[in-house]
Amino acid sequence: MEKEMEYLRERLAMYEGQSTPNQPVLNAPQQVSDSHSHSFTPSTMPKVEDDAFLQTQHTQVAATSLLDLRSGSPMFFSLGAGEVRLGHSEINELFAEYFQLYHPFLPFLDQVRSPDEYYSQDHRLLFWAIVAVAARRYAPRPSLLKELAKPLSDLIWDSIRNQPNHHVVKALCLLCTWPLPAERTVTDPTFILCGAMMQVAMQIGLHQPTHPDDFSRTRMRLRREDIHDRLRTWAVCNIVAQTVSTGNGQPSITLYDSTLDFKIDDEEHMRIIPPTLFVRLRQEMAASRINKLLYSVNSHRFAEGAAISYMSLEADRLKEERLKEQSSSLDGVDTDLEELYHFAVSLHLHLYSFFNPEARLERRDDLVALYFAATAYLERVFKLQRDGKLPHVPYYVMQMALAAGFALLKLLNSDFASKLPADKGRRFVLQTVDALRKAKVWSNDLLDRFAEVLAQLWKESSRGRSLHSLSQSPSLNSNSGMNSMFNHHNQQQLHQQQSDRRDSTGMFEDPLGLIIRSRMSMSVLFDCAWRWREAQVNGAAEQLENTVMTNPTNPDSSTNSTPPPGVVMEGPEHTTLPNFNPQISTLSMPLPLTNGMASANSFEMFDSVSWLLDTQPDWTYGSGTFGNDFGV
Repeated sequence: MEKEMEYLRERLAMYEGQSTPNQPVLNAPQQVSDSHSHSFTPSTMPKVEDDAFLQTQHTQVAATSLLDLRSGSPMFFSLGAGEVRLGHSEINELFAEYFQLYHPFLPFLDQVRSPDEYYSQDHRLLFWAIVAVAARRYAPRPSLLKELAKPLSDLIWDSIRNQPNHHVVKALCLLCTWPLPAERTVTDPTFILCGAMMQVAMQIGLHQPTHPDDFSRTRMRLRREDIHDRLRTWAVCNIVAQTVSTGNGQPSITLYDSTLDFKIDDEEHMRIIPPTLFVRLRQEMAASRINKLLYSVNSHRFAEGAAISYMSLEADRLKEERLKEQSSSLDGVDTDLEELYHFAVSLHLHLYSFFNPEARLERRDDLVALYFAATAYLERVFKLQRDGKLPHVPYYVMQMALAAGFALLKLLNSDFASKLPADKGRRFVLQTVDALRKAKVWSNDLLDRFAEVLAQLWKESSRGRSLHSLSQSPSLNSNSGMNSMFNHHNQQQLHQQQSDRRDSTGMFEDPLGLIIRSRMSMSVLFDCAWRWREAQVNGAAEQLENTVMTNPTNPDSSTNSTPPPGVVMEGPEHTTLPNFNPQISTLSMPLPLTNGMASANSFEMFDSVSWLLDTQPDWTYGSGTFGNDFGV
């Protein structure tokens, strides 16, 4: 800012100096001694007027710019060391785009405040967070988000270090809801930022909004609207924290106490929190309750069948709460978004069916409920796509769409598929792949990569057209074929294999069991992705990136849209993708691991630098090597 002011002062001095009386006039006409000595040529007089006019205009522009700087309103807004510069018109367009397209999904910011007020009176991070969210689909400058990524990340951590206020918490809410795109889960800082958001909020006392002095070294005088703003921010904090926890398959880091006990019939409460946020808060409270009672490490305390009974009771409770809200006098609630998030929580609940140890399929009504929960949620996502809103949805919406898509993949390639309306399910899997690719922010981001994995798995499984999965179970003979993981297999082999693995009773007997079981409702996503990784030949990450960027898989085709040269597309029952190991089918159980099943969950499966990926060349497991970089 100081450099800009100095530069403008120099310009102002230069133009003021040019207009002094002692300075000769530029391009002055020359007198001549002939009969035309008292006249000017037609081409000279306008030149003098033009120069004088331009001189005046430049002087006014420079003076106005300097005054703008002195008043705190610069000619342009810069981020970092000048890497990103945006003019007033661009900022106004970005703010308008944010409040029109993104704000309805999380309506807690003041639409009346100007960009200048957000910048100078609230906090620079909140200003740039709004710009970054709007930049995700900003057509006039498509590269803006990538330009913002590095300096914005620096500003985030700098703001957290230097006495943050509750406007910093607001900024973190936005950046956790619409995070900067990542290509690897291990490089995505969203869950870390979410934890920082909650800790900063409590450090400055947002969970006790009426007692700010208890958390400050100086006395704070807050108006009533300031207290309401802090309370509203704390509510949004918990909403965002729960969605991030659910979407990442992590324990809840929320803090729901009496501070957030809003009453629907209390006019004062309804003035503090908009109806849409009130409904969202109730929905995410239910998601947190489900996390703690079903997916927590203590869930084993349930007696046999009790967890599924609780799941049914919780499903009824969700319906009752929704009916109560619908029958109340809540005005201003977006019905489409309310349905979307309701079915997201319902899907989060019913995904627990994959943890049900019941092996008798005739008693698995919970799987039917899961199928309808997944399709009901995807129907709302597809409606957003038809309405043109999908590119602007929070990342959590697409994370749940991923979970629904992988759940359908697993259900439709199991013995249970005969009990389901499979045609609709197959159509929904294809639409899910398309929606994920449409929702990506840029090529090869996580949504794009997961869409490719889902497409490849679906294609390899004969597009869900077989009742028995084409997946295979581990065999003691590394050179022989593998038995179906979805059918019972030789118990002697089972005990021999389990002797080298951690205790996972029921995992192999259950045709719909999970290997990855510690990621809560997202376990199905990580489980399918881990199986995909195990079916790859060497160089999976590079092959995936190349496929995503140049030749995305068509999940409803018997061959790739444009097969790479030299690739032989063949298989005993279905076409095999070029980067799949032909000896291992798509949803195959993993080959025996040296450290047993503990190694399956002891590392970040997407981590390209994990120690498990650094296996030695002589470590062979049946067909192919194990150390393949998944790289998603």
